[in-house]
Amino acid sequence: MRASFIFYIVLSAVAFEVISARYHGEERIAHRRQFKDTKRQRQGGNNNTGAGVGGNANNNNNEDPQTSLRLDPDLVMPGLAQDGQQAGAEAGQVASLTSTNNFINFCLTEPALPLTNGMQVRGGSCNPVPIGVVAATNKMPSAKFVNPKNGDTIPANQDFTIQMAVRNIDTGNFVNPNTNYFAAPVCLAGISNATNLIQQTTNNNGIIVGHSHVVVEELPNLETTQPLDPTNFAFFKGLNEEAQNGVLTAQVSKGLPAGDYRMCSINSSANHQPVIVAVAQHGSLDDCSYHASNNIQFTVQ
Repeated sequence: MRASFIFYIVLSAVAFEVISARYHGEERIAHRRQFKDTKRQRQGGNNNTGAGVGGNANNNNNEDPQTSLRLDPDLVMPGLAQDGQQAGAEAGQVASLTSTNNFINFCLTEPALPLTNGMQVRGGSCNPVPIGVVAATNKMPSAKFVNPKNGDTIPANQDFTIQMAVRNIDTGNFVNPNTNYFAAPVCLAGISNATNLIQQTTNNNGIIVGHSHVVVEELPNLETTQPLDPTNFAFFKGLNEEAQNGVLTAQVSKGLPAGDYRMCSINSSANHQPVIVAVAQHGSLDDCSYHASNNIQFTVQ
């Protein structure tokens, strides 16, 4: 009797293992089949083959990559898996963060921060939106103040006009900064295929779609070597209009009080990100000038 009971227990355990192995084997085969079907569909395969997650082949076959919650395998960048510390690394260079899925869930590593979600979060946030398109070296933007020029003087506390020449920015494109701040990738005029992108003219192919700003900050004096507080400024204006003959304009009503000032541009994409370019070594993408004294003297930086 005891021997029969033990035999029954052993037989039941063996049967369970066989059934379990068969189940998990079939499950793994199904997962691999789904992955292959999905990859085939994204590469233009037969829409009548395979089934998507949840068994709905039509949803998977017709899935729009711009609404899908999956990362397309063709977009995975293998270079992100290495930290840059291989042979030939520069002395003092620090290791990069690494990822095998394009950091798509990076903000989960910052649980104390809210998602940016199109808002200007003063306490800081984490933004999952990708950088987007990076401008080529021959399309890098630049700017230069035309008025007041370096060395010009203007009376204090009187209206004056700031004029700034810009190059390689498709100006006049800015989104709502209160609801769509950093909320979409950078686009290039005439190249990006985003469905809601403003129609661009063909002669602007490859330049950043965006706008600019001018900010004036008061200095303790022109000889100061201390970094300024970016939260304090005397004048700020978004240059949201399209440039006329390559020049953007801002009116400074009632001018500026007597003092020492720095005036700078902030070139941006449509969703307000600072402009991004293809190489690390490049000239300044913005311009600054310094002006001083009772009549506001503009001088070379």
